[in-house]
Amino acid sequence: MATLANRTWSTKAEVSQSTSSMLDDLEPTYREIFGSALIALWFMIGMGAMPGYEDWINTIGLVAFSILLAWAGYRQMKLNVASLWTPMLWYRVALLSYFGIGSMVPIWVNADTQELMKGFYSYFGYEIVKLNAVETTFNLIFLSTIKLLFMSLRSGSLRKVFSSNSNRKYISTSNFNMIVFGSMCLIVGSAVNYFIIFPQIVGWINLTFFSTLANLSVLSWLGYFMVIFWGLDNKRREFIVWPIALALGESVIGFYSMSKSVMLMPLVMISIAFIYHRRSLLRISIFAGGFVSLFMFLSPIITHVRDVNGQYYNGAASVRDIPSLYLSYFTTGQESDQFADVETGWMRLSFVNAGTFAINQYDHGAPGNSYRYWSIVWIPRVIYPNKPIITDVAREMSYAANGNYNSSSSAGLAAEAYWNGGWVATVGIAIFLALVFGLWSIYSYEVIQRKAWHLFFIVLIGMRMAIRVDGAFVSDILGPIALVILAHIALELLNRFLPQALAGVMRRTSAQH
Repeated sequence: MATLANRTWSTKAEVSQSTSSMLDDLEPTYREIFGSALIALWFMIGMGAMPGYEDWINTIGLVAFSILLAWAGYRQMKLNVASLWTPMLWYRVALLSYFGIGSMVPIWVNADTQELMKGFYSYFGYEIVKLNAVETTFNLIFLSTIKLLFMSLRSGSLRKVFSSNSNRKYISTSNFNMIVFGSMCLIVGSAVNYFIIFPQIVGWINLTFFSTLANLSVLSWLGYFMVIFWGLDNKRREFIVWPIALALGESVIGFYSMSKSVMLMPLVMISIAFIYHRRSLLRISIFAGGFVSLFMFLSPIITHVRDVNGQYYNGAASVRDIPSLYLSYFTTGQESDQFADVETGWMRLSFVNAGTFAINQYDHGAPGNSYRYWSIVWIPRVIYPNKPIITDVAREMSYAANGNYNSSSSAGLAAEAYWNGGWVATVGIAIFLALVFGLWSIYSYEVIQRKAWHLFFIVLIGMRMAIRVDGAFVSDILGPIALVILAHIALELLNRFLPQALAGVMRRTSAQH
């Protein structure tokens, strides 16, 4: 009896320790929240500052904001490298990129860049201060809600719900080992890339359901990470070399499709595999520096290539002509381009023009209605054939700002919330986002710790959603939630029953022989 009691106590202690460790790794510190409050207060006070000081108010506040986000992200990853896959980490990375560094862009870039940015909406310095006040307040509410959520999860009743034993019912260890599941993802994703997407791009085939099939290509991203990480962990060089070769091939497909994301994401997943295998500040710095440098280098080139393709080839340049479009950027393109001196790479990081426009609209009695499709976003088009195009709200914003309906624009989640409902909506959306990202981060953490590789697809969606703080709430945040719930149920059932079915087939086949 003593042994049984001791074993029960040990199990409870392990569950409690596991839950506490997970919360400690993910929970924002009081220092981060206090620092966020001071920065938000700085911009609030700055809204009433005398004209002429706006640039310095914005610069000082944004530098502090960027340092705080970078420190918090690095601290979280240093505590446990599994947090590399959580939405909370990538939320900070995206906020740092777009609304920390990005919001400083219109202050310190050259005159040509500022002029082009103001072509969308001619903002003033005090409007940037207001935008930064909205963004930092949004972040403060977000972090405070996360803190309260995690404090609640430490209570006795809720701890049982999120304990390791309880989660085992909903997140089961994968019945496929990492290299098998990773190889399956890589084979399927690469097959889609090389036999469907590339032939469609170059005009060899014309599939009606191309976009549906193309979604399967993201499986290759999972495969790159899993196979390379397994190869590093087991010192198997062949499992490092051939995924890298396939990743470079996918980047070539991105070259022909004129897509930065397709060119860069395979390289990002390779880098994450190396960081996850052996974490160090040097590796993280090299990865971050290399990614930013590539992004800055490719942004003006891709913009030029797309413009030339649309102007001279009606958006349908042949596979033979595409390399010459890239070459023209380095020869005649820069000299003949009226925007040759525009710092396109930096400009792509900034949402100041769209954000200040959205805030200005609400403050002058013209609130937005970009949330109007929230009630139908989960209804499949098969059931609702006349369902409106949810993403058209981005085109409507461009049209409202400068009369161009052929371009899509986004103000970011915080500014869009203010546009739709002022400070009340800003606080409400920040709380909702914190609950979603907080619970999703716990989910992602558990998936990695349990080696539930069959659920890794959902982890990747969480990362992508967190990066979309520059996007639209209904399409980028609310839309994927229903899909993720259904995907989790389907993948769990697949993991539990498919290996048994395969084993049964193999036994029957062996018996016949």
